[in-house]
Amino acid sequence: MDMQAIRAATPLTATTVYMDTAAASIPPDVVLEEARRYLLDTGHIGIYLPSFRKETYARVEGVRAQIAAFLGAQPHEIAFTKNGTEAISLVARGIDWKAGDEILVADTEMLSNLLPWRRLEQTHQVVVKMIAADAAGVLSPDAFAAAITARTRLATFSHVPNSTGAVQPAAQICKVARERGVLSLVNAAQSVGMLRVDVAELDCDFLTGCGRKALRATEGSGFLYVRETHIDSLEPALAGWWNGVFDRTTGALSFVPGARRFEAGCPIVPAILALGAAISYAEQIGIDAIADRVRELTAYAVKQFSSLPGFELYGPHEITQRIGIVPFNLRGVDPAMLVSVLEAQQCIIEAGSFMADAILARYGVSTMARVSLHYFNTHEEIDRVARIIRTTVA
Repeated sequence: MDMQAIRAATPLTATTVYMDTAAASIPPDVVLEEARRYLLDTGHIGIYLPSFRKETYARVEGVRAQIAAFLGAQPHEIAFTKNGTEAISLVARGIDWKAGDEILVADTEMLSNLLPWRRLEQTHQVVVKMIAADAAGVLSPDAFAAAITARTRLATFSHVPNSTGAVQPAAQICKVARERGVLSLVNAAQSVGMLRVDVAELDCDFLTGCGRKALRATEGSGFLYVRETHIDSLEPALAGWWNGVFDRTTGALSFVPGARRFEAGCPIVPAILALGAAISYAEQIGIDAIADRVRELTAYAVKQFSSLPGFELYGPHEITQRIGIVPFNLRGVDPAMLVSVLEAQQCIIEAGSFMADAILARYGVSTMARVSLHYFNTHEEIDRVARIIRTTVA
């Protein structure tokens, strides 16, 4: 991994310590340039010049194939979305629910993978059952197995929760669901781009994600994987041009084949093209090399921060069970103050509830600081952040 080239490709790293990838990472210039070039072309060439538009839609489909290959899926199993939240909502709104159906939701979830299911309690009279993680924030396949009944339709969880960084036993949980005839949805917002994610290995029915986090793409890019066998039975929540077909003679309404049926209206082309560039960039570095480096940086950060006075680490204490995210508090210190002090010295971390109330309640806190790392970070940056914090609380 050529760190000099990687950091040169992301100019902000020369002036700023950026440790908030779990919220949104910094896109490398090659990704930004892909979006910029397209936007300039829309004005300089003409957005609906026929040959340009034909080329544009061919490029969009090329990115669809690219995402599919990256995830071990087929192109017709991939739908573009604005973000991971929309992808989850498309599944929640697309299943033919019956009153009394049960949905198993991990208690590690933020609002994006909780509210779409809670809303169904009001609109479809389903039952949402929360599956508790252990004291370290790790989910147990056995806990899902024990909660499944004849009414259970779907189980969902985050591959890597944004509040703990725990790497969940995703394939084992999906296996439990499949063996009992239950659908599985994996929220991969934090893992795609940081860990190898293969839908065939996970054997999940749905997988959702976004581009702006570990993939280092731009805002406005997300995706939904739908297992081929479910594409026709999942009702599209959106309808219009691009995904719909209307016969004005008969009044018949139908949808285009494949997962593109879940998209409606003009695709967010600059974000999609930037997403393709981000995947290419990650593939050039190597996803396994990325995972190895982030794991090593995570271990180093935990070690360095552990010496801070009053340090409390949340999530797995076994370092092999976490990646990228280091949530913590210093006893008696407002985490928001740490964010402000670090920002003044051009170091960016985050503090808050991260919309993960159950996890916070487990630790008896209402807010926490969160350092979230990616492969472009360095040991020296971690040392700098630890040194500033130590000076602040000394």
